Amino acid sequence: MKSISISAIKIAPNRQRRVFDAAALHELADSIQQRGLYHPIVLRVEGEDYVLVSGERRLRAVTDIYALGGTISHDGEPVFPDCIPYTTLGELDALAAEEAELEENIRRVDLTMPERAAATARLYDLRCAQALAAGLSPPTVADLSLEVRDSAKGVNHENTRRELIVARHLDDPEVAGAATVDDAFKYLQRKERSERDRALGEAVGRTFTAAAHKALNEDSLAWMASAAAEQFDVILTDPPYGMGADEFGDSGGLAQGAHGYIDDENHFVAIARVLTKESFRVAKAQAHLYCFCDIDRFIDLRIAFAEAGWSVFRTPLIWYKRTGMRAPWPQQGPQRKYETILYAVKGKRPCIKLAGDVLDFPSDSNMGHGAQKPVALFAELLSRSVHPGDCVLDPFCGTGPIFPAAHGLKCRATGIEVDQASYGIAIKRLEQLKAQGELDV
Repeated sequence: MKSISISAIKIAPNRQRRVFDAAALHELADSIQQRGLYHPIVLRVEGEDYVLVSGERRLRAVTDIYALGGTISHDGEPVFPDCIPYTTLGELDALAAEEAELEENIRRVDLTMPERAAATARLYDLRCAQALAAGLSPPTVADLSLEVRDSAKGVNHENTRRELIVARHLDDPEVAGAATVDDAFKYLQRKERSERDRALGEAVGRTFTAAAHKALNEDSLAWMASAAAEQFDVILTDPPYGMGADEFGDSGGLAQGAHGYIDDENHFVAIARVLTKESFRVAKAQAHLYCFCDIDRFIDLRIAFAEAGWSVFRTPLIWYKRTGMRAPWPQQGPQRKYETILYAVKGKRPCIKLAGDVLDFPSDSNMGHGAQKPVALFAELLSRSVHPGDCVLDPFCGTGPIFPAAHGLKCRATGIEVDQASYGIAIKRLEQLKAQGELDV
């Protein structure tokens, strides 16, 4: 047994990674006094100096024992007072030397994010190698988190998991240059989504035509009630608001029979009862929903969609209609320049991009429907949620802005409209897309 005076050991000032818990050190000191010191500390010889590599907790515990007049033993032999058994790096086998180096590095306070991630990954690889040599099962992330962070729960477990992932991508300059492991992990997520979308877009693009879309002239409530479950990635729709729009006239002369559908309270309640329930059923396990609504209906719809199973965003998205002309009080004003949109999530489907809750889009040229929404607005909402090849549903599609919006993003759209005149306009949109597709070929 080799031993060295504690006072002769050098400890680098930037070495320790964390504050040592006093109670834990006291428990360790009690254990060493009762059972002896199982493992010597590890030192590195630098000229005439002996520099601590690993075992600082043991060193501190033994120091406390001597300060209180106690003694220690190692391998059944007493240790000289104020001394501690040691070994050097050169005397260890490969795995033990690796462990000692990690013990030194992983507990430093000045590690950069890449250094910390690399050290965590090295420690995990070491523990796996040690387990293999001993014929044991490899460690879990929880095991590793408990070792490096003293906790296997919550944010500690997640940070350890992310460090292991980030460490495998440190050759990427964006990852290596990230300020935190969270920043690096988010970059990797964005990169993965981008690469997946690019590959999917290329695959879909070789075969994608307007024939992938489906327009139906029937009662959407009956259709949804009988439709197969979990078909659609995104539902984007603009149902009747239940605000008496059928009594607004001809929308300033822009559209003949602009609001030919029933838009009273009873009709809205009937629609909401089916839409909230069936939308959840026909949506895939991971899905998004956007539903235009009147501001007076937003709270009621938010509650109804939530009761159906959707996770509903607390406040509405706002469509700012800079070209909106309608004035509910023509003599007193003001003009209505916005509409509200309810946004909900099924499962944990992430958004494609983070964007604001105010959407500024002018109205399109009216094609014969007073509540017609601009294609660019639909495309913006879909772009926040869809991948190429996804399936989207608009059960109240009106003149069919869902079709060009989805087509531009290479998504398959199903649009349902009970009004024959509006359905006819939607069909014209599809015919235009088919003609454009032929020109593209």
